[in-house]
Amino acid sequence: MRLTPRQSEALRLVAEGRFYPDLVKEDDGWYARWRTFGDDGNSWVDEFVRRAVMSPLTRHAEDNKHETLHDAWMDALRSETGLVRWDDAECAEFAGDLAEWHGGGEEDAALRKSMSFRFQPPAEGDEFLISCAVPKGRKALKALGQATYIVGELRNIKVSSNGRELCAKLSRAEAEAFLAHGARELVEAGYSVEGVDLAIAVTASAEVDGEIAAASPQKTPFKARLKIHVAGEEVSAAEIRFLLDQGSSLVFFRNRWIEVNRNILKEALRALEKSGLAPLSRTEAIAFASGIGRIGHLEMAGVAAHGWLRGFVNQLRAAGRTPLGDINELPIGDLNAVLRDYQLRGVAWLKFLTDNGFGALLADDMGLGKTLQTIGWIVASGAAVRPVLVVAPLTLLANWRHEFLKFAPGLKVAIHQGEGRDRGIGFRRVVAESDVVVTSYSLLVKDYRDISEVEWGGLVLDEAQTIKNPDTQAARAVRALGVKRRIALTGTPVENSASDIWSIEEYLNPGFLGDRQSFAERFLKPIAYEPCGAAAKRLRHALEPFVLRRLKSDEGVAGELGAKREIREYCSLSPEARGDYEAALADFRASDRRQGDIFALITRLKLICDGTAGGKFARLVELIDTIFAAGESALVFTQYAKVGAELKSALEARFGRRVQFLHGGLSAKERERQIASFNRGGAPSVFILSLRAGGFGLNLVKAAHVIHYDRWWNPAVENQATDRAHRIGQTKTVFVHLLITEGTLEERVDDILQSKSALAGSLITGGESFLMKMSAKEFDDVVALT
Repeated sequence: MRLTPRQSEALRLVAEGRFYPDLVKEDDGWYARWRTFGDDGNSWVDEFVRRAVMSPLTRHAEDNKHETLHDAWMDALRSETGLVRWDDAECAEFAGDLAEWHGGGEEDAALRKSMSFRFQPPAEGDEFLISCAVPKGRKALKALGQATYIVGELRNIKVSSNGRELCAKLSRAEAEAFLAHGARELVEAGYSVEGVDLAIAVTASAEVDGEIAAASPQKTPFKARLKIHVAGEEVSAAEIRFLLDQGSSLVFFRNRWIEVNRNILKEALRALEKSGLAPLSRTEAIAFASGIGRIGHLEMAGVAAHGWLRGFVNQLRAAGRTPLGDINELPIGDLNAVLRDYQLRGVAWLKFLTDNGFGALLADDMGLGKTLQTIGWIVASGAAVRPVLVVAPLTLLANWRHEFLKFAPGLKVAIHQGEGRDRGIGFRRVVAESDVVVTSYSLLVKDYRDISEVEWGGLVLDEAQTIKNPDTQAARAVRALGVKRRIALTGTPVENSASDIWSIEEYLNPGFLGDRQSFAERFLKPIAYEPCGAAAKRLRHALEPFVLRRLKSDEGVAGELGAKREIREYCSLSPEARGDYEAALADFRASDRRQGDIFALITRLKLICDGTAGGKFARLVELIDTIFAAGESALVFTQYAKVGAELKSALEARFGRRVQFLHGGLSAKERERQIASFNRGGAPSVFILSLRAGGFGLNLVKAAHVIHYDRWWNPAVENQATDRAHRIGQTKTVFVHLLITEGTLEERVDDILQSKSALAGSLITGGESFLMKMSAKEFDDVVALT
């Protein structure tokens, strides 16, 4: 996910262990909090540590009975809210004791910061020295003693002959270990170290020239002048030989001692002696020009590209910002939609990359129309991209069917799913008659033989994080298909998910990020240590041309969204639910069809659609996954208390966090506690509400998403519920997700509401009561399963 500066800083502090437990007084009571020395109010430190140490036994610790305040505090540190229910005076006294305790820690940190060690090369012989000023006072001696636990050789420190310094002698082996590990560990503990370069690197840069045909992926040689740098300074082949001749990783270089990797030095020498680079594919050349090229273990610190390569890289970097005047001629006349400006740019960007043989990752925020932009790309690309294979989670196949029908009715779309799906010759016949085939990840693997025999013009992966693990069968299958035009879609932010991006990018642009092992060494390990460091910046810079990420808050997007946006999420019934639905209809048809029977049938059918074992619940989980990943919160409305209770249990089990459920059976005090709990703090959360109990009188603007799990079928009531989030104080666009089970009464009633949307507010005021006015045939048509 994309981290804010505050989140990145909090992660760094947590990774360095710079946090401690505390007890603080807040407006509504005492809370156990995780804080940092010199605390500046960064609440993310508490959030990150709390989530890491929480367990099912401590999650709701504020409701448990404890024998001592200490026990209550310890459990609260690992609970969801951190609330400590205890006597106010005793909490104040305990907080004072804690302040005295962690005050000593802050004092230790200040003393370590003031203490400096100096690494000195031998004046003669083979002995190195570590020296520091003689500590003054017990506290300074304590800081020195703490340093001996980090570098054991400091235990042998003695007063120098001048009496003003303490010195410890190191052998060459000990000095090499100090340069490789000890010096960095002292710095991380808060001490300063002089006379040591902690990040010596052997790198290369190149000036690259040559014409690489845009349509030719074969290896094409290009001219390159290679430069080798040691500690940031250019060196010659003779100087590298001199460094290697010293026979140690601890070498004397230009009047200073440094530590270098001898294996990389040898590779650098071999590369320099070749006076050039081996022939590269177009993707490898782009990687070099993007700053992530590599020869063996030798990093390219910079590449000055010339000729075609330079011009094309500049085009790549500018593609996502194409002026609208340059894309007005985009051939999307057959698209049944008026695209917003940012969506037009998205379609043009997808077309530019795929036309030039590169894969594209469209990673727009949820609700910005990734599916529509993809359909626009298919329409704009014409025959060249067809047939297109779209692979999506099973829960989204219905959505794709409806979106194609709505926005591109001229395209012939086949859904490859179910027990009766075509196989072998039948499948090939279906593909030949279709422009687009939509299937699931599981069937991609199961029917891979049939699918791999088709020459696909384009391949689209929806919810592409599904293949983030490169070892899964689905990830291997999409890479093996070898389709020329490749697109991946995800609403989950990917900028800082370095562990996930390799598999997706290897599908999109094979070889661009190198092999999996080198990617882990070059990016995963350093990014894990320093999330916002140089490795993360290099990776982000290299990926920018191939990842289009727009946020709802971005300038040029927010103004086009409006204050509230409605999204229909189509879901499928599971085979078991279809059987239950048919059985309910059979029971009704055998009855006398009294009004009570009609109401009972409607309730029964809606509850079948709501089942937590079905497609609607699976889609809800996917939505909340994406919402949480974006750092946002959601309200989930249902008209049934039973369904709300089931959702609460299922979501708590799925996400491992407490889920509030507001319903009519709560006391006024518990109702207010739940509302306050949801509104408090910045952590993403979900709040389930009964439509009757939570549809009015609440201010829940923390939520940027409102999910109607089932429908009241009264626009006024549903809008009133939505307005719990869409009201004064809301600073973000509110996305309203309507979950609809396709082929059931939910879909057909929604069609009725849409067709009468202008009058629905005044004509339909009693929920499903308007169904009572239908004839027997009309009602049968509405409830029938298709």
